[in-house]
Amino acid sequence: MTVLPPSRNYLQEPFCSNYDDSVIYQLTNLVGEPENNQETEVISAWGMGGLGKTTLVRSAYRSQQLGGWKRAWVTAFRPFDPEALVRSLSLQLLNGAREDPTGTTATGKEKKSIATMGVQELVKELGVLLNYKCLIVLDDISTTDEWDLVRSCFKNAGMVIVTTRERCVAKHCSGEDTGMYHLEGLNDAAALDLFKKKVFQDKTGNADWIIDLEEQGRRILKKCEGLPLAISTIGGFLATKPKTAFEWRKMNDRISSELEINTELRTINTVIMRSYDGLPYHLKSCFLYMSIFPEDYIIKRKRLVRRWIAEGYCKEVHDMTAEEVGEGYFDDLLDRSMILPGEGVDHHTGTIDSCQLHDVIREICISKAREENLVFTLEDGCSLSNTQGPIRHLVISSNWRRTKDVFDSMLDLSRVRSLTVYGEWRPYFISEKMRFLQVLDLEGALRLGNRHLDKIGKLHHLRYLSIRRCNHIWYLPKSIGNLSHLQTLDIKGTHISELPTTITKLRKLQHLRTTRDFMRAHGFKVPKGTGKLTSLQTLGVVAVAMRKENALKELTSLTQLRKLCVAGIKKENREKFWFAIAAHNRLCSLKVYQAFSSRTDGDNLDGCLGGDLLPPKHLESLKLDGFLVRVPHWMHHLWNLSKLDLKFSGLGKHVEIQTLGDLPNLAVLRLRIGSLVMNQLHFLGSSFPSLVVLELSGLSQLHLIFEKDAMAKLKLLETDSYREMAGLQFLKNLKEIRLND
Repeated sequence: MTVLPPSRNYLQEPFCSNYDDSVIYQLTNLVGEPENNQETEVISAWGMGGLGKTTLVRSAYRSQQLGGWKRAWVTAFRPFDPEALVRSLSLQLLNGAREDPTGTTATGKEKKSIATMGVQELVKELGVLLNYKCLIVLDDISTTDEWDLVRSCFKNAGMVIVTTRERCVAKHCSGEDTGMYHLEGLNDAAALDLFKKKVFQDKTGNADWIIDLEEQGRRILKKCEGLPLAISTIGGFLATKPKTAFEWRKMNDRISSELEINTELRTINTVIMRSYDGLPYHLKSCFLYMSIFPEDYIIKRKRLVRRWIAEGYCKEVHDMTAEEVGEGYFDDLLDRSMILPGEGVDHHTGTIDSCQLHDVIREICISKAREENLVFTLEDGCSLSNTQGPIRHLVISSNWRRTKDVFDSMLDLSRVRSLTVYGEWRPYFISEKMRFLQVLDLEGALRLGNRHLDKIGKLHHLRYLSIRRCNHIWYLPKSIGNLSHLQTLDIKGTHISELPTTITKLRKLQHLRTTRDFMRAHGFKVPKGTGKLTSLQTLGVVAVAMRKENALKELTSLTQLRKLCVAGIKKENREKFWFAIAAHNRLCSLKVYQAFSSRTDGDNLDGCLGGDLLPPKHLESLKLDGFLVRVPHWMHHLWNLSKLDLKFSGLGKHVEIQTLGDLPNLAVLRLRIGSLVMNQLHFLGSSFPSLVVLELSGLSQLHLIFEKDAMAKLKLLETDSYREMAGLQFLKNLKEIRLND
């Protein structure tokens, strides 16, 4: 490791800080002024490479507001050398400690002494120099092990700031979320300001925006997605070029190759590649696999993880399922800032349910995947001469001109493991040459019809099949039963209401996703023998009313279920249903829809519950769409319940609401149309102790009253209409009231 003091030019990054003064002010406020004998605090600034973490921390480090601190700064280079780090800190603090009014600093003899000290002496010397009023910056710590090697040296320091690319490292260093500072990209205005400064060499950022360049300039900024390093470097490069729309369009169209071959832009590649190179082998494969998704595509977490599993990237380890391993990989890539969080967030767990690739990172991802002959995309302007040998993962883009001769004769499909189609479907896309195909992802493919799936049974190695949102599909061929290795079958968003009996041969099937028919309030009809699918973990929506007690008997055998959705519950079958799943101890998510006909008859979902008959005790998420009459008799047993979604429940008694309020782990409560038959909802003190999200919809006349200490952890209150609310001042942790249309 090379360690340099903060005054050297190596700290001068190729762009100045473009985070406004308020961001720097926030960080300096976090640091504050030193206090006598204060405990050492650690602030971790984290985010993806190129965001300007070092620049921002340097701005705070040099701030006059922090004049009460003695300061020292070291940057860690690889390989990590803790001895050199401690030595550099000691030398810097020695200069500060020996200063007097005449400007005399540490003597050459003292410096020489530190330069020759062994590790133990250095640690002891640093302990002497630290006096609870030292601000130490450790720039670019990359692993938790690096921090653990030096953390004990700073027990007497007042404040330590760590910069890192990874959230898990930041969490490990700070120990709690309050000490973590997540740096995100520049907003649109700041990004445009920086871009103008660099392109037009105008330090004020007030250069005229040439109309002809505006469209291309905004396209460039969109690709940079707020990344200061990319904006600054590309802007500086364009400053040396003719300022024409043609020149900028060329940059947009060739940004991937420009990042590789242009020496002036190679800085971006170098910074991003360091993040890629730091990935363990298993994450590199998972990351490069993501180049199959188009630009700006919202990648669903479940879809990605189950594709990884089908490809063999995630396997069961000890007591962790393959899906749990894959979920961990997804979180690792998020924490390392290799992928960006999507829009959907679980407000209770903080789980991100989708992601995107930053455009600049995606270009590098595509380049590396192509280099390793991992992914080939048929798209407008692609060069088939670039394919070297068999293709492993084939992507057909929506803008590729569908040409059968090219597909049949110019591509080596003998080793294709996955086929992903965007846009229009063509029958020749499934080729007999694809003998080893494991993933067939046709989600949203246009003009895919029933007859196009006739040959599906010949793909004997298929593990993942998705025809999600293909609304011209009404049935599956019987040959589906030949896919003995199939793990995931996603037919959600199709018109399939009944599966062929051959589906019962798929003994490795783990996830079967279907659509509920909202007009008739039922899902798909399960064939006789479904109980043999004992590997199933996800099942729904099942129409339990269509085969009466036979369908419920099939459910009894599916003891591995973790997520179940059923429709068509009524008086005649409700008791058999609850008995069928009562012993399913792995079940953590359950959705139950009452038959429409039963709602008009005054029927209910839970008339048999209570006593010895209770829902599975490990349920974490429960959605009930139908009338409830016995909530106080069974709901309080669900100690693990964290999400509850009620619709047409007809709750109107105080004791029913209080039962919900006593659930110790309930974090998300959604009350929808018909769930309550009252005009006033009164939340008593100490009720709903863990609730984080309260969502109300379709209850326009409902007034809310919050007592002191009710919903002590509530952060988000979501409603679809204006309503009277009293006691909001007692919701100390409330961050947002969201009014939806």
